[in-house]
Amino acid sequence: MCHSDRSPLDTLETTFRLLTAGPQPLSLDGRSVGLAVRSIRLWDLRAILFHPATGVAVQRAALVALVGRARRCRGAWMVGLAGVLLPGLRQQVVCLPEGRPGGTACLGGMLLAGLLERLDAAGVPSERIAESLLWTVVRPPAGPAPPVGARPRLAAVPGGSR
Repeated sequence: MCHSDRSPLDTLETTFRLLTAGPQPLSLDGRSVGLAVRSIRLWDLRAILFHPATGVAVQRAALVALVGRARRCRGAWMVGLAGVLLPGLRQQVVCLPEGRPGGTACLGGMLLAGLLERLDAAGVPSERIAESLLWTVVRPPAGPAPPVGARPRLAAVPGGSR
């Protein structure tokens, strides 16, 4: 049996890079998602989607297109969608609490499995899945949510009123 020290997210990154390079890279019609270019490689689209200046409308349109293709075509387009989302998925692994069994490789694999489950959800429109990915992966909340039942800490401010 062959063992690798690469995480599932590292393997996804390599596969995504190979699918988005070369003479026929995975690409979308940029005009269909609100961009001025005719054809845009998914590698370049990823950089645009995660850029802070990119508007929600472009991000949403791109995700709807990618989710639709991934659900219809499977294969390379599933890798394409996951590869576009990879920066946000990696951030989720970094934000998960320490001390979980299995380490980051296991967590990365669980995130990818969760993404595949979302895409395979019967009766859920692609638009709804794309909207969920927009707010959980591409534009997640600013910081980790406090634990349930946690009380806010009050800090003493020097010179504050008594």
